[in-house]
Amino acid sequence: MRILLQNPNNKLFVCRKDNWTPSAHLAHDFRHSQQALDFVRTQKLKDVQLVVKFDDAQWDEIVPLPLVVATLSERASL
Repeated sequence: MRILLQNPNNKLFVCRKDNWTPSAHLAHDFRHSQQALDFVRTQKLKDVQLVVKFDDAQWDEIVPLPLVVATLSERASL
């Protein structure tokens, strides 16, 4: 299982801090949803969704993230 971040409009995935890729295979694997959420918050990303990719694509899941994630303080609980 891989945890990715994707822009829902252009379908690009986060590759590195300021780089995006159309390939899910080249996208950065955050490994845990909390790491992905922390990245969204620190980078102040507003238009992003969490994508959970499995070996079998039929189980892939897209989770829209609320805009407030980018503005939450690090001490706030989700």
